[in-house]
Amino acid sequence: MKHSLLAAFAAFVSASPALAICSSCNIQTKTPSATEPGKFDYRVSCIIDESGDEVNAVVTAANDEEAIELTKRKGC
Repeated sequence: MKHSLLAAFAAFVSASPALAICSSCNIQTKTPSATEPGKFDYRVSCIIDESGDEVNAVVTAANDEEAIELTKRKGC
């Protein structure tokens, strides 16, 4: 039982998008932030290099470059 639980956890961690690497990210939406004046709320879409899966993230940033960097720092 203990071994199968550990195996399940390892499989979850290895498949987690938080550990993914993405070379390609695109901004889908950009709206003025209601909570952080002078910044924007972005929805950023990235393609995970290893699997080809698409991952969407929401970040608040001052500019487009920062939004993509924050998304990549989160692990896509």
